[in-house]
Amino acid sequence: MARWRFRYGLIGGLLLVLTGCTTELAYNTLPFWIHYYIDDIVNLRPEQSRQVKADLDKIQQWHRTHELPAIAERLGLIATHSTERHTMAQLRDHQEAVKARIHATLQAFVPATARLLDSFDDQQAQALTQWMEDEIQEATERRAKRSKDEQFAYQRDDLEEDTEEWIGSAARHQQPLFAEMAEYQQAAMPTFRQVRERLVSRLFAIIKNRQSIDTEAALSEWVDDVVAWRAGPETETEMAIYRSRRLDWLLRLDRSLDEDQRSQLVDNLIEWQTRLNEMSR
Repeated sequence: MARWRFRYGLIGGLLLVLTGCTTELAYNTLPFWIHYYIDDIVNLRPEQSRQVKADLDKIQQWHRTHELPAIAERLGLIATHSTERHTMAQLRDHQEAVKARIHATLQAFVPATARLLDSFDDQQAQALTQWMEDEIQEATERRAKRSKDEQFAYQRDDLEEDTEEWIGSAARHQQPLFAEMAEYQQAAMPTFRQVRERLVSRLFAIIKNRQSIDTEAALSEWVDDVVAWRAGPETETEMAIYRSRRLDWLLRLDRSLDEDQRSQLVDNLIEWQTRLNEMSR
């Protein structure tokens, strides 16, 4: 989550709950790599290292047993609905299901994360905070190097590439849709930044005050707000507008698919459903 990219596409969001892994090997070795990066950032003590490894193995086993089948089932349902044009109600249901799976996975990490933070000494807490600040600064500088037109082109092309991974080549008549969604994202960017900055600030406060608060409860509430992408009543209206536009955009994109694109989408969904079912065994 360090780069704060929370773009919940119906399918991409479901696969995001695999913590970014796109292969069976990556998924199977995920606990090793998470432990490796945590240790690299904060220099875990031996007892912390043992606890982190045990927690990660337990979380992965739970995810493999409970979440992978649920994700596979949802992909199968999306595939069934994708043989014809989706209704708005179907898209809304898929979006809520995506959020539920993401929420369940992130919440599964909360007890272990709270336990680790509570065990941190001041040097480890500072190392983690500094790493997060550096990551955020790097992302901010990378965005700042792009002009407004370059940022628009980047978002438009990114949307098109993500879509083409599922439907094959996009048609000429679909190009305006990607530009339209990029414009929505550009317009909502100030609100996105406001939400992100407040969520980051809250996380920093949790780390700083870990010895004097209920860390697990604070993290659980923070995860709720991350998944909902909310940071107070002053951002609710703008976020509601963006979500409404995004859902309408998804509906029109779905209706723009030709027979070959729809067939490619269904085939990819079924392939992923099969892969996830195999990985859950």
